[in-house]
Amino acid sequence: MTDVRSVLRARAVSTFSSKGLRPAQEDYLLNDRDKGIFVVADGFGGPVSGLAAAQTACESVRSFLFKEAGDLEATLPFELRNYFSLAGNVLFNSIIHANRKVMAFNQGKSIHEKGGASVLAGFIDGHLLAIANVGVCSAKILRKERWVDLVKSRSYGQLYDPFALECKDDFRVPLIALGMSEHLEPEIFEYRLEPSDWLLLNTDGIKTEDLEKILEIKKSQINIDQSIQEIMKLLNNSNHLDNASISIVIL
Repeated sequence: MTDVRSVLRARAVSTFSSKGLRPAQEDYLLNDRDKGIFVVADGFGGPVSGLAAAQTACESVRSFLFKEAGDLEATLPFELRNYFSLAGNVLFNSIIHANRKVMAFNQGKSIHEKGGASVLAGFIDGHLLAIANVGVCSAKILRKERWVDLVKSRSYGQLYDPFALECKDDFRVPLIALGMSEHLEPEIFEYRLEPSDWLLLNTDGIKTEDLEKILEIKKSQINIDQSIQEIMKLLNNSNHLDNASISIVIL
């Protein structure tokens, strides 16, 4: 029987980023493999403000988690929810903290100068994965030859047509985002991880055919380095119409 107190660490982490057919990149991502922190942000507001908002969001989440995570003497989170684990509560408050930072960045700017960002943050604590989601980013887990969505996109497209498998670019407008309101309630999801799980955290939806090809890569049972190389080759050859930033985590 697996010891639930043991620590599950990522065996490999890789990232992919492309501006696609857009004139500039407004996405941002960062990872801290040792701390189990993975953040992606889909910025909007233009090539300057959008990227700055996304970067501010990611760095604020990481700095908050880096300070609080795993520290038994750390100050308690600003808000506590008794239905979340400690990891989930710390992650919840990291998003609140990041939103304040993006709001401060926007302070005094006109509506055309402000930036915002959809953000998805993952925090691995032992065998527990806590995910915070705000906006249109997505997270998936691949286990036993099956993909499962871990969060629900909060976009106009999902509101307009909840049966659509892939949201049209014009409808990928977030209904909630960092930097738009002082009152923000991030969605928190918590899952138990297993060794050999593959995680994808990304700003834009990965095509169904790409997911099928990644599944085939895993089923081929090649080593981790070769798997990452094949996934990077696949993503580089895929047609990205919009900005895309993706973190791949192999456990």
